[in-house]
Amino acid sequence: MPVFIDRIINDLRNRYNTAVTSINKEMVLLYTSLVLIFILAYLVRIFAVLHEPAYEIILTANDPYSQLRAAMYIEENGLAAFLSWVDPQTWYPEGRFWGKNQYIGTPLSAVLIHQLTSFLGLDISLMVICYYQPALMGALTCVAMYFLGKELGNKKIGILAALFLAISPGHLQRTVVGFFDHESLGILFLILTLYFYARSLRTGSLSSTMLAGICLGILSASWGAATYVFNLLALHAFVMLLLRKHSDRLFLSYGGSILLGFFIMILIPKNGAKSLLNTDSLSTLGVLGLVALAEIYRYVDSFYSTSKIRARFRTLIPFIAVAAIIGVIVLFTTGVLGNMASKFITVLLPIYRDTTPILKSVSEHQIVTWSTFFRNTGVLIFLLPLSIYFLYLKPTERNFLLLLFGFTAIYFAGSMVRLALILAPAVSLLAAQAIDQTLLPFVLAFQERFALSRRKTRFIQPLSNEQTAIAFVFIGIIAMFALVNASDQAAKSTQAPSISTPVYTGQQVILGYDWQEAISWLDYNTGPNDVVASWWDYGYWISGNSNTTILVDNATINKTKIGNIGCMLVLNPRDSLKISKIYDVTYLVLLVSDGWWQLDSDLGKVPWFIRIGMANGNIVKIDQDDYLKYDSRQQYIQGYIDQFYDSVFWSLFTGGGASDEEGVSSETFERIKSYAPITENAPATKGFSEEYAEYSQYYELAYRTAHKWIYIWRIRWDIIPPAAITP
Repeated sequence: MPVFIDRIINDLRNRYNTAVTSINKEMVLLYTSLVLIFILAYLVRIFAVLHEPAYEIILTANDPYSQLRAAMYIEENGLAAFLSWVDPQTWYPEGRFWGKNQYIGTPLSAVLIHQLTSFLGLDISLMVICYYQPALMGALTCVAMYFLGKELGNKKIGILAALFLAISPGHLQRTVVGFFDHESLGILFLILTLYFYARSLRTGSLSSTMLAGICLGILSASWGAATYVFNLLALHAFVMLLLRKHSDRLFLSYGGSILLGFFIMILIPKNGAKSLLNTDSLSTLGVLGLVALAEIYRYVDSFYSTSKIRARFRTLIPFIAVAAIIGVIVLFTTGVLGNMASKFITVLLPIYRDTTPILKSVSEHQIVTWSTFFRNTGVLIFLLPLSIYFLYLKPTERNFLLLLFGFTAIYFAGSMVRLALILAPAVSLLAAQAIDQTLLPFVLAFQERFALSRRKTRFIQPLSNEQTAIAFVFIGIIAMFALVNASDQAAKSTQAPSISTPVYTGQQVILGYDWQEAISWLDYNTGPNDVVASWWDYGYWISGNSNTTILVDNATINKTKIGNIGCMLVLNPRDSLKISKIYDVTYLVLLVSDGWWQLDSDLGKVPWFIRIGMANGNIVKIDQDDYLKYDSRQQYIQGYIDQFYDSVFWSLFTGGGASDEEGVSSETFERIKSYAPITENAPATKGFSEEYAEYSQYYELAYRTAHKWIYIWRIRWDIIPPAAITP
């Protein structure tokens, strides 16, 4: 018995000594660096909470309020109830089917985190969880980036890529506290999908393939950019086929990831089985078919001579191609295949954006300027050509994956401002790879591990320690510039929430709370039969913070209704009331922003009211030539003309100022006239023009916020005679 105990003790001692000796300085330094990068990434993203004065916990931008509302409903009623929830107060009169119009990944993740904190006994509200969730996901993405960089290169590339992503302005702008939206969770699973896919390519592991497919499925339930990842993997597999680098590992990795990802995707009501019949899914499935055929051919070729089959197959290629094209055309014309979403078409073909004003009106859908591109990448952009060169020298499967990720991310980020978020991890990886490959010869020379043959030393001067030091200093300067740029962008990204209204007092700018004030008024003063009309920009704010019925919001898929609201605002009162009657509109909400005109105002959005109304409205037709004044090239707006000054918008915009009786003050009105694109020829109208003066009694200024940012007008249907809205 003592001998047996001695053996156990000796075995435990040996295991302990082995574990202790395996922990070397490199591993300690590595994981310490990774922990510090995580802390750095998180602190940068919660800068709004740390600086003085700290902003209160308010979600920023518009979309997060939709995510918050979804999270609150899921927690109160369960996921199953959410997936079948039809909300009659959103998208009146048809209502919004939330389960089919909302990605569930982001709100569900917040609910799960909240339930976990409650299980641990932490008293944290769901609102606080939603507020901090983007920063947490952003920091975790940096950790995932380390593993992806390690898989595609080595540990040094992983650490550098994680550090660059932690301070990347492109990634930071959508992962700061308060920006509770799809992107923070989406980028995390984008990185995880690529990591497990690359690992599966290297090892042929079935478990890695399954994890890649699961991450791809979760991504498709969380963010529309899953389309990009599906097609990125398809493009990589197709290139491998063209280069004759296909293998059983490629078949397993690509086929398993795509099939499992599609299986999870069709289980989500937002996507459904119909998503398999879209154009973007067709290309992915088509490549899967090619990979399968290539694998079958490779298997048959290992047993039989296929030279005759190859020769005959080459003669059939033109006929197969023509048949495939005809088949796709027939499927399109019969409606079996669905078209690609307009948003994705504008990314592939930016010129298409000019034909879709409803997409072009969104600032984050605009084509990127060089200054914006550089601001999102910093000096790291100058390392991209070098990285591409190094990757080209070693055309492996995983290097091609990184190359394609970089090329597509650069193209798409240049096509749409919002996609700087996809560019950020690509730039971080490419820059890290370029630095690693550039410094490698200097490191080897410094460690005296870089040996040259005698013949080469006759022509090549050995690297000195001074040259090595200069190389490291140069790279250090680049990294320092990246850090400075990131610090500046961090301060800008954590400014006051956009729902807080800056108010110009003449000497300084203070934060007002006009939107909160207006929404509270609507919540307390509107009934179940009241319908609030506003431009779709504010739909999430209003519906997410009040029990108010709205017509449109930022997710409305009914372009016709948005176009009709644009027409309703810019038409004369007689025609405008026709549309208001059809939609049972009781209140009109206008963003006036008195005292801070250059920042934001519905007045600056009027051209989009007109263009979208002209393109999509179907009740009363309008023509932009009756409202907008262009230069000789028909490109730049010079001002408003003719019918605009008889519009309901202009009348209500200028008629709710200093007092109900006097209209706007002279000082305020002069400021209105000086606001571009209003010209000096604007009529001195404070309210309705003489031709439509009788309609002034049908619109009542129900509420004006303290800083005169927001006007809420009530339509008095009780006193409007039928003749007022008939021709």
